Amino acid sequence: MVTPMRLNKSAVLVAALVLLYSTGASAELSFHDSATNQGILDRVVSEFATRAAGWQSIILAAATRLYWTLVTISMVWTFGMMALRKADIGEFFAEFVRFTIFTGFFWWLLTNGPNFASSIYASLRQLAEGAIGISGISPSGIVNVGFAVWKQALTNLSAWQPIDSLVGLALSADILLLLATIGINMLLLLVSGWILAYAGIFFLGFGGSRWTSDMAINYYKTVLGVAAQLMTMVLLVGIGNDLLSSFYGQMTKGALNFDELGVMLVFCLALL
Repeated sequence: MVTPMRLNKSAVLVAALVLLYSTGASAELSFHDSATNQGILDRVVSEFATRAAGWQSIILAAATRLYWTLVTISMVWTFGMMALRKADIGEFFAEFVRFTIFTGFFWWLLTNGPNFASSIYASLRQLAEGAIGISGISPSGIVNVGFAVWKQALTNLSAWQPIDSLVGLALSADILLLLATIGINMLLLLVSGWILAYAGIFFLGFGGSRWTSDMAINYYKTVLGVAAQLMTMVLLVGIGNDLLSSFYGQMTKGALNFDELGVMLVFCLALL
C-alpha cells in the first residue's frame, strides 16, 4: 500500500516536476513508446540499482569480518564450556555437527543475500504484473499520463478564453501533481528495496552467533515485507495506469472539458 512520506513533500514534488517537465516536454507522450517515456523517475531507480550494486563488495567484506568474528567467539564459548564440564567425545561430536550446520547455513544466507533479496522482489513483482496482465510497470509510466493531460491543456490555451484556459491549466496541474506523488511513492519503495538488498546485508553478519542470529533472520523478514508492499503497489499502479490511459483516450481532443478533467482529478486523488 502507498505509505505517506514524512519528508517535505512539497519541495520534493516541485523539484521532481521541474526535472520531469524539462526532460519530457519536448517528447511525444505516447503510452506505449518506451523510447520517449524514459522519464527521470525510471532513471533515478536505474541509477540507484546500479550504484547500490557497487556497495556489495565493501559491505559484504565488512559483514564477513563480523560473521567470522562472531563464529570464533561462539565456538570458543561453546566448546570451552563443554571442556570445563568434561563432556564426553559423543557430546563434542554432536555439538560439532550442530555448530557446523548452523555456521554453514548462515554463511550461505550471507553470501547469497543480495541475490535472494533481488529474486524475492522480482518474483512478487512478476506475480503482481501477471495477475493484472500488464508488464513493465514503472514510476514514470503513470506520470506520463499526467504529462499527456498537461500537454493537452497547454495546447488548448487561448487568449480569447483566459478564464477557461486558466481553470483547465489548474485542473491539469493538479492531476499531474497527484500522479507525480504516486510515482514518487513507488520510486521511494523501489529505492528502499535496492538499498536494503545491498546495504542491509551487513546485518546478515550477525548470523555468526546463535545469540544474534535473529538479526539475520529479521533481514529476510524485512525484505519480504518490502516485496509485499511492492507487489501491492504494482497492483494498484498497474490498474490505475490502465484506467487513466482509458480515461485519457476517451477525453475530448482539441478542447478543454472540465467535466472530464474533474472526473480524472477525483480518480487520481482516490488512487493516491
